Amino acid sequence: MNEIDLQKLDRTSPIIQVAIELGIKVQGNMAQCFRNAGHPTADATMTLFFDIARNAFFCKTCREVGGSVIDLVSQYRNLSREEAIAWLAHRSEFDMLMRDRYHGKGRKKR
Repeated sequence: MNEIDLQKLDRTSPIIQVAIELGIKVQGNMAQCFRNAGHPTADATMTLFFDIARNAFFCKTCREVGGSVIDLVSQYRNLSREEAIAWLAHRSEFDMLMRDRYHGKGRKKR
């Protein structure tokens, strides 16, 4: 996938929406880190932060947890970068297909 395609994939994949679809319980722009076994205390502290403006995330405790939406999918599902890109591309294509199929259907014409 070229750089332009990756940028488009990033734009069509809002990080919080992707996190929720992955099964991460998000509250506002925070969540419990999915790799909290490496934390000093494996409690329910919210250490995972989502930066909506940059479409990125990071854990304030784990140095290896963080990055782009592609990195989120890769790290959470233990996938290679290429597999994470394919997962996001499929998700994005499905969203566009459903939008084209159902957007505006069933509305009364004026």
